[in-house]
Amino acid sequence: MASIMLSIFTSSGILGAVLAPAVLTAADAACLQANMDGQIVEGRLTVQNAKDANGRTERPFILDVSSSTCMQGRDADDNVKSTRKIHIAPQDERLQPAFRRLVGKTVVVSGNPFAAHTAHHHAPIVMLVTEIRPH
Repeated sequence: MASIMLSIFTSSGILGAVLAPAVLTAADAACLQANMDGQIVEGRLTVQNAKDANGRTERPFILDVSSSTCMQGRDADDNVKSTRKIHIAPQDERLQPAFRRLVGKTVVVSGNPFAAHTAHHHAPIVMLVTEIRPH
């Protein structure tokens, strides 16, 4: 919830009030909603080297977000308190060329996030992306 600050001051014997604009803080920012389509997040798209549980190399797409992101869900396992990395993957293979073309750029993605739960998930939040576009 945005906070509104009210300050009262005296200038030349006149009592005045200034209403400061609403300021959103990091604590006020909305979390992603787990297992819900249409969640939107922005960040820099990277490809990283990672290993699965058997030590095999994987090259996941990781979205580096500029400020901490959280996720809330119905189950306790769906809640992620804070992360700056989201493992993203195209929900449809037709998006794969766009993912490759946008590596290194700031992008906006839309999709369905969920909490990491396998050795193939390389960030606390994983998102199946239905749309990706440059910012």
